[in-house]
Amino acid sequence: MFILNIIFMKKYRNFIAVVFSFSYTIIIAAFSTQAQTPEYVGPRSNIGDDPANGIYVSPNGNDSNATGSIDKPFKSINKALTKAESGATIIICGGTYREERSVRVRKPNITIKSRKGEWAIIDMVYNPQYEWDSGVIFDYDASGGKLQSVEVRGGFYAVSIETTFRWDPTNPFTYGASDITIEDCKLHHSRYDVVKVKPNCNNVTIRYNEIHNSGQAFTPPFNGDDNAEGIDNVNGDNMTVHNNYIHDICTNGIYAKGGATDVVIEKNRIERTYGAGIMVGFDTNLEWFDSIANPQYYENIRGIVRNNLIIDSGWEGIGLYASKDAQVYNNTVVNAVCGISQYHSALYFGVSPQDYVVDLGHPANVNSNIHHNVVCEWSSSNRPMIEIRYSSDCGGISALSGMPNMSKNCYYIAGKNAVFNDQRPNNFLVNAVLTDWKLHINGDNGSIEVNPELNADYLTTNPQCEGMGIQFPLIVNNNTDINTPVKTPEVFVNIINGNLIVESPFAETIQLYSITGALLSSTQKIEGKMSYFIHQPKGTLIIVKGSSGWAKKLIVK
Repeated sequence: MFILNIIFMKKYRNFIAVVFSFSYTIIIAAFSTQAQTPEYVGPRSNIGDDPANGIYVSPNGNDSNATGSIDKPFKSINKALTKAESGATIIICGGTYREERSVRVRKPNITIKSRKGEWAIIDMVYNPQYEWDSGVIFDYDASGGKLQSVEVRGGFYAVSIETTFRWDPTNPFTYGASDITIEDCKLHHSRYDVVKVKPNCNNVTIRYNEIHNSGQAFTPPFNGDDNAEGIDNVNGDNMTVHNNYIHDICTNGIYAKGGATDVVIEKNRIERTYGAGIMVGFDTNLEWFDSIANPQYYENIRGIVRNNLIIDSGWEGIGLYASKDAQVYNNTVVNAVCGISQYHSALYFGVSPQDYVVDLGHPANVNSNIHHNVVCEWSSSNRPMIEIRYSSDCGGISALSGMPNMSKNCYYIAGKNAVFNDQRPNNFLVNAVLTDWKLHINGDNGSIEVNPELNADYLTTNPQCEGMGIQFPLIVNNNTDINTPVKTPEVFVNIINGNLIVESPFAETIQLYSITGALLSSTQKIEGKMSYFIHQPKGTLIIVKGSSGWAKKLIVK
């Protein structure tokens, strides 16, 4: 049996403040009845072959007399793009690129990738002259584009997928870049959203990326109320988001809203969002909907959320807003509603005012199916497991039509009973225990309230919970065969009198692991030196990792 002591900290301008701390017991079982084959999240190795006719870019290139060959590369990615025709591949040699403006793809079927075995960084952090520029933009005529094995730092958005300027479903010239693939990338420290998908940008695939630290335009402490998502999709259909590692997000990890249809969100590991982990729908201005295809203004239609691990979300772990036919199953939510604001519930049915127009829009969620999920809360939680909201705006907005279709979920809060709320006036119920909740909705059959006994991979080991929650470990990739030719600055790490001391030039996430691989704690570090008490006994062997890529093995002294 391990006792896990975790300190959550938030980054302020000149100091680090402790927000809250807690202790929790996790029982590590010797075996599990569930499949153990892991799914990896985050960038895979850069192993894709470079095409023979690729257009090369290098920090040592020359835009004046280059040909784009491997021997005469361009210096600027944007210069290479002016020479690229549809179907071309821009191959970026290892190093850091600080373009004067956004890397903007204007033609279809263009691929931008790091050279095989190397790692290219597009750095927009140090470009304040054009703060509205994004890192990489796929313009509305750039359908079929790909971004592969590239790191994008900063930008208004790190990656933006564009539509024609205004949404008008009756206008044949209203369209967006579609069939875009973003894979094996590191995307972070954007001023607002990390990845932005705009209306009518359909069939976007976002997979095997590390996405983190959105919202650099805002001043901490974050409370989830700003507007800087990890992935923000407004009315883009058929988006697939899978196997990403999304963490330290200013507001919400992922949402698909504005009428987004047939979106699949699966096998993502989402940690430390100041808003929600995943939102199926949310709240969108009416002008961005396709009112012909979606006259009821549903925010999300037929969305699927499955096999995601969501840890430490400031608001709900998973929220449904004005959704139709949503499916939410086999997700594991740990320590939801842990932020400053304490909004909502671990699983939440929310309302969508949508410009507050009376008798137009803001439909209730309808026909959602929620089953085989695990929700595990710390004893410090004072929020319900599930809440159905009601708002008196616009003559009354209900978050749900009828009763929720739920079954075979596991709920657990350490040391006390889980509670369930229904705020709708005609179905009012507050602080109900599971038995009363089941009677109230005439459902949630097969659901239980027991300790799921999560192991180090957050799989349930309690036999009563078999088939519930994630069904395979979602393990963060830690590849060592992507070589970054840029020299990494020195990092000093030590433990003295129980205090972890880290000195590096990075503002990053510091994580402590036990020798068995269990996460012990995680905190945000400002640039320079930091020190904090780690609550581990002397003689304990721990592993300290920084999100900039370093790792140290230390003994607590």
